[in-house]
Amino acid sequence: MSVMSLRLGKEEVDRISRLSKQKKEAKSEVVRGLLHDGWVFYWLKLYSEKKVSIGKMAEELDLSVNEVIDLLAEFGIESSILYDDYLLGFENLKTLDQVKG
Repeated sequence: MSVMSLRLGKEEVDRISRLSKQKKEAKSEVVRGLLHDGWVFYWLKLYSEKKVSIGKMAEELDLSVNEVIDLLAEFGIESSILYDDYLLGFENLKTLDQVKG
């Protein structure tokens, strides 16, 4: 794990300290969690603004397309993938699996 030094304002430091006490976690753990959640939010926002595809979002979040679709649903963001396309994807996977098997 790498070490990074940041300059934070009093407000940010206070928020991290409060959250650390609330969650009973080390400040470094809290900051890593916030960075992760912020990264997810960033890609959710880009997707909702139609600036990235589900595939790109899945790649950047290191998730499957199915997991991204679930994440979008969790946050109430409609997926641009039609249900028929979704089912077709599963059929294509089955075909690929049979070819490899």
